[in-house]
Amino acid sequence: MDKEILKLFPKKAFKLISLKDSIRIGSLVTKSLLDSLAREDLMIERQKAWRLLDVVITPTDKTRSAIDLTAQEGEKILKVYFSQFYQEDLAVHLDFRTNSFYSDQKLHWIPSKLHFKFSPNFLKGVQTLYRGFYYENREDFSKGLELLGMIKASMNSEKKDKIMALFMDHFGEGRSSPVNFSLQNLQKSFNSIFTFFLQEDIELNPEFAVLGINLVTLYLTLEQIPFAINVKRAFFEVDKLYATK
Repeated sequence: MDKEILKLFPKKAFKLISLKDSIRIGSLVTKSLLDSLAREDLMIERQKAWRLLDVVITPTDKTRSAIDLTAQEGEKILKVYFSQFYQEDLAVHLDFRTNSFYSDQKLHWIPSKLHFKFSPNFLKGVQTLYRGFYYENREDFSKGLELLGMIKASMNSEKKDKIMALFMDHFGEGRSSPVNFSLQNLQKSFNSIFTFFLQEDIELNPEFAVLGINLVTLYLTLEQIPFAINVKRAFFEVDKLYATK
C-alpha cells in the first residue's frame, strides 16, 4: 500500500483493528498493485455497466492533458466516487489523486491499480448511509452505520446517538450547501470518531479503514479546487442512475 497515503490517515484507526485483520487487508490492497490482469478485467466489467455520460473510463494515461480543477470537474469526480459503491460485483478503485484524471471535452478517469473488493454488506452500508444523509432519512442513516459495523445492536441508545452525531458532523453541511473540501477537516473528523471508539472500546470494521484511505485520496484532489462543490447534486445523479428501485 502507498505509504504516502497511509501517513495521511489517522493512526488511531489501526489501534481499533486487530493485527490479523490489518495484515490481511493490507496484503490484499498491496497485491492489487501487482496484478495488472485483474485491473484490466475490472475495467472491462466496469465499462459494461458504466452510466456516467460525462465521464470516460480510460485504460492508460499516455498523451494525456492536465485536469481542469473546476467545481464542475469536482462534481464529476464525486460521481465517479459514488458510482463505485453501486457496482456491488466489482472491486473499488481506491486512488483518486489527480493523476487518475485528465480533462478534454469530458473528464477522463484512469482507474488506479490500487483496488479492493468490499463485502456486499459493506457496500450496501455505504449506499444506505449516503442515502440516509442526503435524503434526510434518519432511519436509513442509522441502518447504514449498522451495516458498516459502526453501530451494534448491543449498544445503548445514548451510544448509538453519539455515533450518529459524530458521523453527521463528519458529513458537514453537504446536504444544505456546496462544500469546500479540506483534508485537514477530514482528518479532524476521523480523529474525533476514532477517539470515541477507543474510549468506548468499539472495534472498527477493517473495511472502513480501506474506505478511509479512498476518502483521503479523494480529498487530496478536491481540496485543490478553489470553489465549493455541489456534493448533494452529484450523489442524487448517481443514485438516480444506479440505485435499484
